[in-house]
Amino acid sequence: MPNTTAEKDYTKYSERQLVNLIHQLERKIKKMQNDRVSFKEKMAKELEKRDQNFKDKIDALNELLQKISQAFDDKNDCCLGRKIPNIQTQQAMRDALNGVNLTQIDSLDDLTNELKRENNKGFENVCFSV
Repeated sequence: MPNTTAEKDYTKYSERQLVNLIHQLERKIKKMQNDRVSFKEKMAKELEKRDQNFKDKIDALNELLQKISQAFDDKNDCCLGRKIPNIQTQQAMRDALNGVNLTQIDSLDDLTNELKRENNKGFENVCFSV
């Protein structure tokens, strides 16, 4: 059946030709429906693939951002590039830099008493900065 824009006169077709034409059109319609479903499935798979690719790129960028942030934090760390102390000492140094848990010492006697108290607790809780 050629692609023409002129209307055909189907009254001249025999019954057999009309039945064949109907079956042919039904097959074309079914094929188009199947193609549509197949296209939708392919598009869904492609979108899912691109979505996963996008998520992977976001994860990679977040990981890079964390590394950059960690490098920045390390650069501004309390140790200034010297040998890194244990976690408790690092936290105590950060707290001291931020003014957390500091005791105000008004006189030399107060300092001596505070050092004696800390010495009695043990050296693990003392953090001196030079």
